[in-house]
Amino acid sequence: MAYIGKDPINIGTGLFSQDTFTGDGSTTTFTLTQAAASANDLTVVVNNVRQEPGASKSYTLTAPKSLVFNVAPAAADEIYVINPTQVDSIV
Repeated sequence: MAYIGKDPINIGTGLFSQDTFTGDGSTTTFTLTQAAASANDLTVVVNNVRQEPGASKSYTLTAPKSLVFNVAPAAADEIYVINPTQVDSIV
């Protein structure tokens, strides 16, 4: 059977980084390990509830690595951030 498209070895692979944090009730700014282009590129989850980006929503990205919540996550809140990146294929 014929295959139409690029050979699988020549296709770029998507990588992502994941950061985890714990809320303390007062901290609103968290530093990501990898820069993001915009808040819309991130998946931010607090206590298994996905958060919506935006100044009037849940969080913003003030610098490529600074995630700022509008309201500090409560003490012991579990936060994780998935930050997708795209790398070129190495061939």
